[in-house]
This record gives sequence, C-alpha cells and structure tokens, in this order.
Amino acid sequence: MDGKMNNLISVVVTCYNHEKYIEQCLRSVFNQTYTNIELIVLDDGSTDSSTQIIQEVLKDSPFETRFETHENLGVVKNRNLGLELIRGDYLLFVDSDNYLDTDYVEQLYSKLTETNADIAYCDLFNPEKEEFYLKSREFDLTAFLNASFIDNCSLIRRSIIGNARYDEMLNRKKLEDYDFLLNLIINNGAKAVYQPSTKLNYRVFETGSISERDSVRYHYEIYLDILEKYLDKLPHEIYKAVCDNLMVLEERLDSLLKHHDDVTDYVNRLKKERDQLERSLKKERDQRERSLKKERDQLERSLKKERDQLERRKYTQKQLKDAHKEMELIRSSLSYRLGNALITPIKTAVVIAKNPKAIKNYLRALKVKVIQLRRRMIPLKVRQLRRLRNSQRSALSHNGKKALVYVIFESESRLQEYKLRFLQALAPLVDDVIVVVNGQLHDDDINTLEAYGKVLTRDNKGYDTAAFREGIFAFGKDKLKDYDQLLLVNDTNIGPMRDLSQVFQEMAGKQLDFWGISFGEEQEDVTRENPYGYIPKHLQSYFLVIEKLMLNDDAFYEYWTHLTDTDSRDKAIGRHETRFTKHFADLGYRFDAVVQEYEDSAMYIHPLKMLKAGSPLVKYTALKNYDEDQFLWQGLDRDSEVPDLLEFVAEETDYPVSILEDIVNKFKAVQRDQYILLIDGVENIIPQCTRYRVLNKAEQLRKHGFSVKVVNLSDFQLSMAQNASHIVIYRSPISPELLRLCHLAKKFGKPVFFDIDDLVFDTVYTDQLSYTQGLNSVEKGNYDAGVRNYGYMLENCDGAITSTNQLQEELYKYQSKVLLNRNLASDDLITISSQYIKDYSQTSDIVKIGYFSGSISHNENFELIKPAIKQSLKKYSNVQLHIVGILDIPEDMKPFKNQIVTHDYVEWDKLPALISEVDINLAPLVDSIFNRAKSEIKWIEAALVKVPTVASKIGAFSDAVVDGETGLLATDEQWFDKLETLVLSPELRQKIAEAAYRAVLENCTLSKKDDMVTYFEQN
Repeated sequence: MDGKMNNLISVVVTCYNHEKYIEQCLRSVFNQTYTNIELIVLDDGSTDSSTQIIQEVLKDSPFETRFETHENLGVVKNRNLGLELIRGDYLLFVDSDNYLDTDYVEQLYSKLTETNADIAYCDLFNPEKEEFYLKSREFDLTAFLNASFIDNCSLIRRSIIGNARYDEMLNRKKLEDYDFLLNLIINNGAKAVYQPSTKLNYRVFETGSISERDSVRYHYEIYLDILEKYLDKLPHEIYKAVCDNLMVLEERLDSLLKHHDDVTDYVNRLKKERDQLERSLKKERDQRERSLKKERDQLERSLKKERDQLERRKYTQKQLKDAHKEMELIRSSLSYRLGNALITPIKTAVVIAKNPKAIKNYLRALKVKVIQLRRRMIPLKVRQLRRLRNSQRSALSHNGKKALVYVIFESESRLQEYKLRFLQALAPLVDDVIVVVNGQLHDDDINTLEAYGKVLTRDNKGYDTAAFREGIFAFGKDKLKDYDQLLLVNDTNIGPMRDLSQVFQEMAGKQLDFWGISFGEEQEDVTRENPYGYIPKHLQSYFLVIEKLMLNDDAFYEYWTHLTDTDSRDKAIGRHETRFTKHFADLGYRFDAVVQEYEDSAMYIHPLKMLKAGSPLVKYTALKNYDEDQFLWQGLDRDSEVPDLLEFVAEETDYPVSILEDIVNKFKAVQRDQYILLIDGVENIIPQCTRYRVLNKAEQLRKHGFSVKVVNLSDFQLSMAQNASHIVIYRSPISPELLRLCHLAKKFGKPVFFDIDDLVFDTVYTDQLSYTQGLNSVEKGNYDAGVRNYGYMLENCDGAITSTNQLQEELYKYQSKVLLNRNLASDDLITISSQYIKDYSQTSDIVKIGYFSGSISHNENFELIKPAIKQSLKKYSNVQLHIVGILDIPEDMKPFKNQIVTHDYVEWDKLPALISEVDINLAPLVDSIFNRAKSEIKWIEAALVKVPTVASKIGAFSDAVVDGETGLLATDEQWFDKLETLVLSPELRQKIAEAAYRAVLENCTLSKKDDMVTYFEQN
C-alpha cells in the first residue's frame, strides 16, 4: 500500500459535546492503514469536557495535526472552516460520535482511484445494535433525489469541490450535508461511487445530535427548499422523485394508521383528515387532468393551424422546430405542476414510525404546498393570451422612437451629479423626455433639466409611482402609442457603468413586451397591500422599459388610471411595484430582466456581483452598506462588496469613481441623533405593565432631556438600535433577534438593560405562587419555560432596571448593575385623577371599601383579607365591598351579596373615577418573596383621587407609606382593626388621603430624578 499513498488525505473531525465518543473517534483515525493523512480537529465550542479530552488524546497522533477550538458556530460554519484549512488532495469529514474501521480510508481511496470517481461512500452500521442502519446502493441520481443514501463521512476529491461551500442558510437547520453533496454532483459534475467493502460505524440517537435531528415537518420544509435549488437544471428528475415520494408517503400513512388504529380517537381524526385531503387531492388531480387534456387538445389544434400557416408562408425549418420545442416546454411545465408535492428526506421513515403524530404536520405542510402550487399554475386563459400576444407582436411595425419619464426627488439643496449623469446617458437613446420632480428643486437645476425635455414639478406625494403616472398622462395615450418604447426610470441609479445602447440591443433580441434591470424575490406580502395576497417574483420598478405591444393596449393606461392611492411606502410597493409584473404577465405579455441574479436582495447587497453579471448601474442605497457593520444592524451576516466595487469601477469602467466615493462618504458622515430605545415585550397585553414600565419611563426620560424611541417587540428590527445610546428591554423573553442585539450592542458599546417589575425570571420565585401550584404538568412546563426565557434574557444584558427595593436586592444575585426606577404617576394620570378628586364635603352613611383586582394572582391576596372583610360586613351593615376587575367571588361571601357590588375590568383612564367612588382602598399582599417585590401602584392611584389606602405591611408599601400618616399598614392579623379604624372615622380617612395626595405629588411623579435617570446622564 505504501506506493499508493502519494496523495495527502485531509481528515477533518468536527466535535460538539461528545465527551463520551471523541476519544474512540480520534483513535480510529490514528489506526488507519492509509497513513498519508493530515488531521484537523475542530471543536465547535463544546461545553462539556470534550476539549480537554481532545487535547490529551492528540498527544498520541501519528499524523501532522491541527486543533482549533472556538465559539459555537454551528455545523455548517464549522465545516466551511475545515474546507478553508485543508491542504490534502482528498477530504474526509468525520463526526465525533462516529468511528472508522481500520481500513476505512484505504477502502474508499482505492475505490476512488480505481473508478476515477470524485466521491466514495459506504454503508452505515449501528454499533450499538450491531446491525446496518442504512444499506447504501450504487449511485443513481433519481434515487438520490428520492432520498439521501450518502453520509457526509465520504471521501471527496478536493479538486471537484472548487469554491463550493456548505450553504450557511442551512446552519443550525438540517440536511446541510445532503445539500453540499447535491451541489457537487449537479453543479460541479462530481461522480459518486459506492464502496460496499467497508462501513461507517454510525451512532443513532433517540434525541438530537450530529447523527439525528427531530421535527419531521422541519425536515420536509428544508428538503423541499434544497430540492428547489435544482429545479431549473433537473425538472424531469425532480418531478419523478416527487411523484415516487408522494406514493411512498401515502403507503406509509396507510400502514401507520393501520398499526395505530387502537391508539384512540387521535388516529381516527388523522385518518379522517387524510381521507379528506386525499379526496381533495384526487378531485384536484382529476380537474387538472381534464384541464390539461382540454388545453393540450386546444394547443395541438392551434399548433396544427400554425404549422399550416407556417407552410403556406414558407417559414424556415428552424422556425418549425422552434414551434415544436415551445410545445414540449409547455408540456414539461404542465407535468411539473402536477409534481410539486411531498418529498421525504433520509431518516424520515424512522422518525414517523416513532411518532405517528408527525403525520399531521405533513398534512398541514402539504396544504401550504398546495397553495404554493396554485401560485405557479398558469391558467388556460393566460396561455391563450400568450399565443395571441405572440401573433400580435409579429405583426407590429416599428419606427424606433423612444420616450422617457425620468423621476427625481432631491433631498439635498442642489441636484446631485449622479442623477444628472444618468439622465445625460439616457437622453441620446430617446426622442422625447419628461422629467417629473417630486417636491422642490433649485431654479438653476430646473433650468438645467429643461435642456433635456419638459419638466413637471409636483407635491412629493405617492412616491415614484405617482410621479410615473403623472408623466405617462402628460405624454398622453395617443402620443405614447406612436412610440416603440417607453422608459420609466427614477433617480436612484448610479451609472451607467457600461454602454446602455448595448443593453437595449441585448434585450431587443428577446422579443419582450416589458423588461427591467433586475428582479425582486417572491415572498409573503409584508406590505399587506398586494392584491395577490403574496409578493410574486417581479421586475423592480426603478428602471422599466415598456415595449410597443403594451403601449398599444388600452389596458396599460387603465392600469395607471386606477392606480390612485400610493401615498405610503407599503401602498406604492404592494399596489404597484410588486403587482405590475404579474398583472401584465397574466394578460399574456412577456417580460425579463437584464440580470437573472436576484436572491438575497442582490442589487442592494451584492452590487459588484450584479455589475459583473451585466447590470449597467449601481443602486444608490447599495452604497449604504459600505462595511460589514451596516449589515450587522440589518440582522445580516454579509461581507460588504462596496470597497471592491469602488476598485472595480475605477479600474474597469469609465465612470468617475469619485462620485461613488463621495456618496459613501456622505453616508459615513451622516449625523445620527442618539436616543434611548425602549423595547416593549408586553405590547400592552397587560396594559398597566406597558403603561408604567414603558410609556411612563419614556415620558420620564423625555422630561429630563433624553430623546426616546419606543417599539413593540413584534415590530422590532435590529436597525432600530443602530443609533441608540442605551437600550432597555422590558419583560421580553430571549429570542435569536434579541440575543443578536445584545451581542451587537456589546460590540458597539451600547449598554443593554433588562427591565423587570416582577420576580418572573427564575422559577425559585414563581413556584411560590398558588396560581402556578394549581397548574397541571404541561401547563407548568410551559409557564416555567417562559420564566426561564426571561432569565436567559436577563443574563445576556449588561444590567437590570426594576421598580422596588426588594426586586433590586434579588436582582443583585443575577446582575452587578441594577438601577431603581420606581413606578410613577404620569402627567396624564394626574390630569385625569384631578377631575375625580373625592369631595369630602359630601357625606353618606354608606362606607364603600374598594378592592381593585388586576390579575388572576390576586385571588390569593383577597383570601388573606377575606376574614376581615366578612367581619366588617357582618358587624357594620352600612359597609359595602366594591370589587373591580378579575376576582373569583368565594362561596362563603354569598351571604353578604347585598353588600357586594362588582364592576367589570376597566381601562386605566377610567379607573380614577371608580376609585374616587369608594371610601377606603384595599391593597393586600400575601407575605412572600414574590409579593414583597410588588410595587406601590395601588396606593399611588388611590392617593391621586384622595382615597386612603390600607395596605399589607410588606415590600414597597412599607417603603412608600408612612403608617398612620399617608396610609395604614396592616400585618396579617391587623386587617380588621385597621379597616375598622377607617370605617368609623371619616375625619381620619380625609386626613390620611390629603397627606397621601401631597406625598405622591412631591415624590412619585415623572419629574423625579432616580437611579436610572442619573445613570443615563452620567453614562
């Protein structure tokens, strides 16, 4: 064998938390009979003892060895790192939970060299059960599209990899190896070969690991996404795989239902749903088949008619072949539409068999795919219109005349040079120009523009869409029908970077009805304005060319006539930009773009790539992404192409690169006002929480001179934090977006604080609630998961902000910096309360005691004072209990029903009126560490309408209330006595209420400068 070891093989072992298996894995590599090996071991941030074990074991390595450990990147990024480090002629990835037979590398290498193949793979053997987990097979592309039978631990010729890398969009997802191998096989032409003479010792786990992942539905979604990448290259093969897998799934579903029909009503519901879905699918298939047959017959009749016409007109043989080819393409497209169904990835069968409930997820996913299928279907009417347009197009006569509508909006004092340069480049190509100016423009600039054509100025309303509309109507339908082309161009284009006349010549050869520079991606309708309910693939509207056939159609002008309201960005995008293409495509018109690349918002993120692909221009806003930091604040992990773009423009084009450099420098020099960003995780679901901890905080900070922005968590985008000086996250659970925010903020020196006003960040506190103690195991598990997520969020912040001394003390156990920001009365609350201040000159024999319940946890607090309440109601027939909000009235209170008045929960601005109607406000709290952290809001709200409060002598009440002066504080045993004192003395009630009112206005308003305000002023 020594003579055959000339080629260096790079073995890359990837590890994450496999302390039980990593030593066996590494020693199996050491023991290989093939010895010309370089060994690279990459530890992906293991938190167990894997790192230490690796370092110790590698002391015995017989090979040239490299070991790296780093933060957890995810398997995709870890493997891509390995691809950058290897030097060998061949590559073998090994997962740390697997191990190799001693001749594993030699057997795969021999097979590769014997067959001159590029990928050698083998069977998977489960060493725990001593049986084959996967018996592989000779390579067949159709079979491989059906299901993967090649593991990532395959020997791969390095030269076939080239620049291919694992798709980082699949990081921390699934099937990244399958996608990588498909990429090599389909795009790079790799030849795969099966080696049955060896096996990979492959551990199979019940739960997630490198070898096994959960979630069948997720498998399915990722698998379909991967397969979709290769639809253009392999439509027929993918169609066959889809059909095969659909039948397999149906058989598996039947089998599973049969074997689980004793599992209860659940399986019966699945079967019913399956039957309904199958009937629906059968009905849809039957309808499609009838429609296809009808369409095919019509197309064949049409084709026969055209053949006769072609023969009569003595068309060339080449044109006749093109007609045949067009027919075949149509048929292929129809066949494909039938096949975009269900595909199952490797290991799906095992997961379904263990979890029959997963079938329901498949059925739901299938419904989603049916919706997507319908989007792609081309109706018969559209196909007929396409043929009509083809006929109409061939009958056109041309005069070569072009018209241009050029739209300008200038935010600077004078017209920027790049806008005028682009107009100068367009002018020689056209015969008539109308420039539409949105907003104001300097008179000298207007004069300059008038040298090119007519200039219209208008109010800056409706965005570019309304300006294009005005320009079209200024030309008029009758005049435009005399032109061959209408150009609709706005001023966001920098260029041209190549000859525009060449671009027009290239597009003329495609026989189109309208075209643009680039496409926008299909996606869900984020504007909520698109009439199709989603955003179709579309031509981006910054540069559109309308050809003669469409200019001759009244439908073009009707479209613009009815397009009246585009006064918001969402309306302009949803009602026009993302609608225009599909609208006219459905009328049979042909369209295309100069550049076919469009994924990942290519014109804005990959401007250099787009230039090299043929774009004649650079988008202005693409230059905003002048470094990687700009992408980070958009939530994107991208390299900026702008530096290389500037170099390319300077060296490869005639365009003055100084113009682009000036624009970049303007972006860099933009003065951005800093502000404090408040993120509301509650989003007014609990109104008093949002009001006191977010809105009041914002008002308090503004009173002390800070600029503040407030955003709901669901609306938050990373870019909102880019110019923030400080960030406060209120009561939000951990999420990938917020975790990224914390990391970015730390990188850029922006302190992030977690604001919390309850002990809901650790189950050691919430377990003490009677509410949680009454939950079943599932409900408790869900509740605890939410609590832990608050805890993780707290852990990732730089500090905490809280509302009480007790909370501050507890939070110091979790954070070193904890700022006290008590709940305070807003100006609005003070103003509203002033209208309902209690009038003590009005006397009554009735004494009203008020209990204002805010949440379901308040039941236990009412239980605390129930004996005192019952005693008071029994002893004093003139006492009434008024209950407002959420509270279960106990059965033993029913004898006093004539003395109990209940009110529904009311909004905060209605609460002062209700509080002022009672004589005594109750604020009981069961003594627990959880309740000692509660704030004094109930006392503040009552004091503002001059109603006295009896409160539990714990926590914030003890801090804020002076017993006997600004309120009464009661221990658990004192409630009746304290209550009776106020019941019997209206004078004492008034005295305490007046004192509490003064205390709140002096100490508890938003003008107060507290720890939080002081910290923000100093930092």
